[in-house]
Amino acid sequence: MRIRTNPSPAVGLDRLLFDRGIAAGQRAALVGLAGATPLRDRVVAHVLATRGHLAEEAVASSIRVAVDRITAPDGASALIARGEILLCGSSGDAAVALLEPLGYEIVSSVGPVLRLRRPGAPGAEVLATCNGLRALGVRAGPNHVAAAGPIAKGVLGLAAPQPTTIDPGPRPAADDRGAGISVAVVDTGVDPAAVAAEHGWLAGIAVEDGPDGNRDLLDSVPAPDGQLDDAAGHGTFVAGLVRQMAPSCAVLALKALDSDGLGTELSVAEALLRLAEADVAPQVVNLSLACVAGEGLAPIAIDAALDALAERHPDTVVVAAAGNDGTTVPAWPAAHKAVVAVGAGDGLRSAPYSNRGYWVDYTVPADGIVSTYVRGTRPATGGTDGRGTPRRFNGDYAAWTGTSFAAPQVAGMLAALLSEGRDARAALGELRRRSTPAGDAGRVLTT
Repeated sequence: MRIRTNPSPAVGLDRLLFDRGIAAGQRAALVGLAGATPLRDRVVAHVLATRGHLAEEAVASSIRVAVDRITAPDGASALIARGEILLCGSSGDAAVALLEPLGYEIVSSVGPVLRLRRPGAPGAEVLATCNGLRALGVRAGPNHVAAAGPIAKGVLGLAAPQPTTIDPGPRPAADDRGAGISVAVVDTGVDPAAVAAEHGWLAGIAVEDGPDGNRDLLDSVPAPDGQLDDAAGHGTFVAGLVRQMAPSCAVLALKALDSDGLGTELSVAEALLRLAEADVAPQVVNLSLACVAGEGLAPIAIDAALDALAERHPDTVVVAAAGNDGTTVPAWPAAHKAVVAVGAGDGLRSAPYSNRGYWVDYTVPADGIVSTYVRGTRPATGGTDGRGTPRRFNGDYAAWTGTSFAAPQVAGMLAALLSEGRDARAALGELRRRSTPAGDAGRVLTT
């Protein structure tokens, strides 16, 4: 039995629906991931193992990469693309001349970013080489892994989406919030079956197949196995939340993560640079993903892409998830000065799993929130290996928890405010007016 709820087209966050029963378990799992080093190490080990073979793939994908773990000089731990170095700026050519004798070769370039690789180069070597180049004044860095949340929610069955009996009802045809506004969702892509679903929340979103397409493959990492991947449907869920806040907005889906919820800072930068290079850019960009890096190793490719977007389209507002590590360590791109960083809230404070700090702008509830999802089967939490009885999804809705689902609430609210005739500055000002200061949680949005 489904509980059908048809919310009125009221403006604000108060029309969103939450499955409180599901929220408790997901929240506990995220808190456990944020606070238990052995559990986090287990998740990292799983990621390293499942992506090891990707180093042998012939196609130089910026998303499907093998990964290594590094420890930055300030002690922060991060995942990076194995053997890869990114260069940015006018000093890149000189740096290439230094790297080529070491066995690094140019793999690709996009905008101001060069990507080089030495197959098999260990993470410690990559980090040391980048530090040496930076000491020479070169903008160099590892190709950080970008992840949904940033921990790929669902790994080992932890904090995975769950089927829900709560039904938001169909997309309201008469609700014009967001009309004339475009929101780019940079994520895992979208599922075409969800776009065609009868509820209509995702209607009109273009889906393209192929290597450069935006279709969420759902079951592809490390290889098809008949089960939904760890972050399958993440982009579909996020797009649905944007539309719940602004039902009439146009949604442009760009793929920067695979269906495990992992990509790289380069794949995110590529998506942002596509927007920067377009004659007309979306008014709002949502990034429900993050890179965790040392304070001195902020992802240079994302930084360059955000700068390019701001220079070419200064009225575009970028919103990003703060991350689920439960710390004050900056996560990127949320920590970028030009980005609206959004954490998950618990009343007038941060949820215990949510990142927080001087760099977080807003906080909203994000436990067990209900949105559009995909059809398929995935293991549930439980069991000695973190998995249990399979859960089946019918292609309608699911409940999920995390800062990934806080950010699109704010992105959708901005789209609604912009559609009322405000410019970006005025919309951000109205957002601030509707919020309450909350220390390292930024400002809490309640309506």
